[in-house]
Amino acid sequence: MKKDPARLRDISPENERWYDTGPPLVLDGWVQMDNGTQSSSEHTENYTILVKREGATNYWHSLMEIYSMTLSIDVLQITPESTDSTPLYIAERDAPNTQVVIVDNHPDGPYFDMWSLFTKKPILRFDDLPENTTFENLIVPLAGAGNTLWQGDWEVNSCEKSKLLNTFANRALTLYGFNNTKPRQSKKITLTFINRVSKRKLANQKQYLERLQQEFPLVNVQSIDFAAISYKDQLKIIQESDILAGVHGAGLTHGIFLPPGSAMVEILPPGLNHKGFRNVASLRGHDYFSTHASDPPSTHGGDWHSEDVYLEVQRFMDVMNVAIKAMYNKGLRSYDV
Repeated sequence: MKKDPARLRDISPENERWYDTGPPLVLDGWVQMDNGTQSSSEHTENYTILVKREGATNYWHSLMEIYSMTLSIDVLQITPESTDSTPLYIAERDAPNTQVVIVDNHPDGPYFDMWSLFTKKPILRFDDLPENTTFENLIVPLAGAGNTLWQGDWEVNSCEKSKLLNTFANRALTLYGFNNTKPRQSKKITLTFINRVSKRKLANQKQYLERLQQEFPLVNVQSIDFAAISYKDQLKIIQESDILAGVHGAGLTHGIFLPPGSAMVEILPPGLNHKGFRNVASLRGHDYFSTHASDPPSTHGGDWHSEDVYLEVQRFMDVMNVAIKAMYNKGLRSYDV
């Protein structure tokens, strides 16, 4: 392997931002192929998953990269060797001999541990490897933006209850010690609102949530700044939620890990018709409700990525009312609408 990455091809800033992952970049920049081979009848195969991440802080982007990694491994698990019907990779057999190596210099970030879904060894950094390190079997995952969940996020996906996404969610939850895959049975409904603290905040959010709590005593309304707590604690809160609501943003990726039969509420900026989180809800079997914010009184020269969103209180109450009442007769609940 190369310790000094080769100069990569020129790519536009936009492409670099969104697609700075995947086999071409990794193979061109960090790998030197050698035709030499060694064999032994008693040899144990070793595997290295070589990863280049786009970044470490955007939940949607990071999770899509990890999801692409799991899809890549699963393809190997159903692809037979050329000489017999044995798959190229078998997780139960090969996980103890699998090592993840991160080649980028981004900080670990909150989702770092999830790269170890298929390995029992600690995750290594490329810069910590000795010079001229050689590996036997390299696995370079597909690009994060290359999987079908991300590629189709501007169109409605009619598919429901995806086994691929369910398998990924269950693997991740098991990694963090959460193995309950059944619907919640609590009689009280828990609504978790994503508290965005830096940008794209919901104007008058505190007052809106207080009114929501007053009008729905059967509901526990909580506002959570997920960025301020550990990832395991984030998953614990999600596993104890019935409804996940918030302004459009990466935090809604948590919908992947909601219990079965939950609901998602998305408040979209004016004119934005992104379907990614609607598709997540459908693929996981959740109810989904959305509304668009009104035009802001002042744009401050920004765009929807940074502008706060403005939604009339009655429209906020209307969309939450629909989501809450969708939970009235699920599990052990039996409430009149």
